[in-house]
Amino acid sequence: MKRLYLLVVFALFFALIANSAMAITSAEILSKVKTAESKLNDVKAEMVITSANKGNVMDLGEGYSEILNLQKGVISYKKPDKLRMDGFAQGIKASFIQNGYKKLVLASMIRKTEDLKDKPGKRLDTLDFGFLSSRLWVDNTVSITSTDKSGTVQLKFVPKTGGQSKRHDRVWMDPKTLRIIKREKYRGSGEMRVRYIYSAHKNMAGNLPIATTSTLYNTAGEKLGTVTYKSVQHNVGLADSLFSLTQR
Repeated sequence: MKRLYLLVVFALFFALIANSAMAITSAEILSKVKTAESKLNDVKAEMVITSANKGNVMDLGEGYSEILNLQKGVISYKKPDKLRMDGFAQGIKASFIQNGYKKLVLASMIRKTEDLKDKPGKRLDTLDFGFLSSRLWVDNTVSITSTDKSGTVQLKFVPKTGGQSKRHDRVWMDPKTLRIIKREKYRGSGEMRVRYIYSAHKNMAGNLPIATTSTLYNTAGEKLGTVTYKSVQHNVGLADSLFSLTQR
């Protein structure tokens, strides 16, 4: 009996060592992302948005209400930190440009600029566009909180700026393919703000997957809307001027 007990202990010990050896780290995921994005310079896609509940969308605050209040448009991204959305909201053309930590809103007679350095809750990032980027590790402290039996990893993104609030994101992803599966955004109070479910992935530049469908839900599980990308193109040569904050 004692010998059997020792054999069980040794088996568990070596199993723990094996699992520890196979566990992936945040740094290793970042390395894989850098490799996958190395041949990607920019992305452009047509955006179609179906909102299930306009009232619920307004509760999300800036950033998400801006996305889901558009009916259709175009998204543009240029590595490492330039993002742009152009579309129509209630018949009015609107453009949202984020260049680094600076943001410009253009709509009808509106021209508004804002510094988002210390306002991470208002910033857009590549997760909003459906894919991972190394820039996420620049703006956040990224840690792995769990790995399930299927190998899906849960990452926690805590903004490096914005004070000592509890604001953070949780992202579920496949470390083998770099596909993001789900994302939950939490307010500074610690309450969940919105949940994304990502699907219909397409590889860009051969290695980096983008989710061409993102469905958003509120804390009650009610569907807020669906963002779908069509005609996804990469490395089209987007000019820096497209993301200029001086345009009108």
